[in-house]
Amino acid sequence: MNITKKLVDTLTYSAGNDVQVELPNEGVITRLDLELSITASGSAAAALSVMGLWRAIQNLKIEGGGGKNYFGMSGTQMGMLLHYLNLVDHPGTTWREIVATTTIINLRLHFGSLPKTVMGRDNPFDMSCAIPALDETNLRLTWSCAASDDTIDDILTISSGTMRVAVHEVLMSKAEWATRKAAGFFIPVSSSESYDPGATKSDFQGERDIPTGNCVRRIGIMTLDATAGASNGPLLKDDQMTEVGIKIVPDNRWLIQTRSKALELQNPVLDGMQVVDTPNTYSPHNPTGGLYVLDLRHHFNPLYGLDARGLRTGDLKLGMTIGAYSSAEKEHIWYDQVQAYR
Repeated sequence: MNITKKLVDTLTYSAGNDVQVELPNEGVITRLDLELSITASGSAAAALSVMGLWRAIQNLKIEGGGGKNYFGMSGTQMGMLLHYLNLVDHPGTTWREIVATTTIINLRLHFGSLPKTVMGRDNPFDMSCAIPALDETNLRLTWSCAASDDTIDDILTISSGTMRVAVHEVLMSKAEWATRKAAGFFIPVSSSESYDPGATKSDFQGERDIPTGNCVRRIGIMTLDATAGASNGPLLKDDQMTEVGIKIVPDNRWLIQTRSKALELQNPVLDGMQVVDTPNTYSPHNPTGGLYVLDLRHHFNPLYGLDARGLRTGDLKLGMTIGAYSSAEKEHIWYDQVQAYR
């Protein structure tokens, strides 16, 4: 049985703090829809930041009992990267609504690899990868709120915010669940890191170890400058990472090498592509660069990407060419991984 449940408990914005909500553990969770209502104070005609209201989300994570990590997107204002992934995965979706001084924005955590059916319809109950909530006792979603109320804009500030959660889940009996697991089941285990290259790097020499032991579906990268959050930053920087690739070290073989701009242009056309909005339409959707998705499902398994289960730490490298650098500028890297579950 497929159900969609609106959680009674909500999360309330608190600058610089973590707020949590417990998730149901009666089924298998395939998707979370997050509705975030932000009330801003200040001039409606302010010089708005790109994706300003999504900056209210510093980090998001989903953890189970014993610290089991299902979703981890940590860094700086990672709501921007999540929104970009949503634009790529769900083109044509309306992600915000403007109501007087309050803006409602939507974010989606879709854990499977098939957000659309073969008929092109929305697929909220995608079981290609999901969270086994019925095996959990303490499953929770944590929102790390932006460190500063004025991080969304150089004039507007957040006066209040509320996040509401809708859970899409598949209910089944214990026998059905045992059969499903025996047939092969994958769970999400994404993680992230922040990388300060310290200087420009040529020929993919800005290297990071890609997590091994699981399947890597895709890698999301957000490049930011060093502007302070309270000064309308940090800002997306589109000239920092100019090339990106993946290398298998034991074989001395590059699996992928591409220009960052090619990744940017291969993604679906984003609606509007504006830098700022007109008055009373807070927070444009769309990036002007500095956000990239390297989808390994295009090159390897169409559902699960690159199988790194037989590799050791250091065997798989993410290589970046850093064309421009100023002190404290960083790449925030999200590794979308899946793990076989028994």
